[in-house]
Formats: sequence, structure tokens, C-alpha cells
Amino acid sequence: MSVAVAPAAVRPFAMFRVQVSRVTRISPHLVRLTFTGPDLHDLADIGYDQRIKLVLASATGTLADMPTGDDWFGLWRLMDADRRPVIRTYTVRAVRSEVAEVDVDMVDHGDTGPASAFAGTARPGDEVILYGPHAAYPGEPGGMEFRTDLAGVTDQLIVGDESAVPAVASILERLPEHARGLACLEVGAAEDVLDLRTPPGVTLTWCIRGPERGERQRDAVRAWLDDHAVAGASHSGASTVVADGEDSAYWEVTTDRGADLPPLSAWIAGESSVVRAMRRLLVGEYDVPRSAVAFMGYWREGHREC
Repeated sequence: MSVAVAPAAVRPFAMFRVQVSRVTRISPHLVRLTFTGPDLHDLADIGYDQRIKLVLASATGTLADMPTGDDWFGLWRLMDADRRPVIRTYTVRAVRSEVAEVDVDMVDHGDTGPASAFAGTARPGDEVILYGPHAAYPGEPGGMEFRTDLAGVTDQLIVGDESAVPAVASILERLPEHARGLACLEVGAAEDVLDLRTPPGVTLTWCIRGPERGERQRDAVRAWLDDHAVAGASHSGASTVVADGEDSAYWEVTTDRGADLPPLSAWIAGESSVVRAMRRLLVGEYDVPRSAVAFMGYWREGHREC
């Protein structure tokens, strides 16, 4: 049964019923799931850090339990917890509309949560629902924080951990060849380092995690900032903290771009406390303006969000 049905006035996002067609182990802790489905011809290929949601059946329910329609989220929240499908957010790694396929890279940390468990055990034929942007929607669907307008006109600072590797890989592939800056990724082991495509002017640095999460990454970013005249000036524009609390990871993004060209565009994603520490470094110590920042806590340590 097709669920990717859009009304005459197409909504920005639609639900696509898909199934796993291939499972590829990218690294010890990263698994690429290739999904296929007849409606994926209508999935938009936006790239960069475009977010989607994967809907997984609960341990005692099925995907048929998932509400659809304009009010699906409200209905989902009202469901009994044991029957309510699991929803997790991911980044599209690649879209091949011509063959109705999409790749989603998922972190496998073992049976620490329903999505991680699915990443480690998924097999061809397994079904999920993908909630993603509809290609027929005429505007910007949302779900993307990377400043594409600054991709080739100012320095790029792109920072993330394992959970952000798929988004960073997609961003780097879309940057123009003349882009410049630093992409810094922290992973738990050398075996998780990947060979990513980067423009010649963008330095890719991998940090192997030490005793303190994010410490080596901050040292690398600090060294880069010290060598670049990218901060310390007054710039118009502002950011807004969208989420920050016990029930949510830290999330702050630009809401007022201002009239000035900022000296850099900062895209920071990963574990929430590391993202907050990176924000203190950039905004507090180096006066990086808020007119072009995205600080995104993709997850919180100790919370079953994977």
C-alpha cells in the first residue's frame, strides 16, 4: 500500500513506505542501509545536511499503527507507548530517484536503542517508513541548516562526531571546488576514519577520541581559528536557541542572517555537551558572530536517542 500520497497542494514532506534492499558496512560502527520503494521517485534530492525521519515498528506493534495525514504527529504522541512506532532522525546520504533508491548511513552501537539495534540487524526486505521532502513541493521544505548561500564565499568550519559523519560527507561532496575551510571529525577508533571527498581548499582532520569526548577536536579547531582572521569583528544578524533542556539536546541556529558577510560559516553537530562546549569556544572565546552558526545536538549521552 502506498503512503507517499500528496494532495493537490503538495506538502513539503511525505511518508514513503520503503524496504531495505542492501546493507553495506562502511566502518566498524557505520552501516549504510539502501532503501527502495515505488514512491521514492518522488523523494527530493536536496543534499547537504537534509534531515529525514525513519519510522520503525515498536517491539509489540507494526508499521500499520503509524498515523498518516496532516495531524500524524499529534496522533502519534497520543498512542500507547508500547504500540507507538519508533521515530528517529537521520541525514540522507544519497538519493537516486531514477531507480527509486535512497542511502541512509546509521551508527551501530549495538543494542543500545531501537535504531542502533536496527542498524546492526537490518536485512533486505525489512520494512520502514521514511518521512522526507517531496520533490513536487515548490518551496524549501526545511530540515536543512547548512548555509548553502555561504558555501563558496566565506570560510567553512564543519565539525561533528560519528553521528554527524553522514551529514558532513554529504556537505563536503556538495561544496564548490573553490570552497575553503576546515572539516574536523571525531570518532572512537582509527578503523572508523573514512576517505571522504573534499575540495582542495578544505582541510579534513580526523581526531581519535581521547579520555574526554571532544577535547582533541576542540584543540584542532582552536589551532585553526588561531591561524585564520575569521572572528572578532561586529556583524549584524542573530541566532536562536531552539532546544535546550532535560528532554532535548542543545540546538541553536541562525534566524537573522543580517546584511554583513560573516567571516566564517560554522556548522557544528554531535553529542549535545560537546556542541555546547564548541559554542563556548567559538562564540565566547573567539567572538564568532551568530549570523552564520548552526550548533546542533544530534544526541545526548546517557539518553536512548539512537
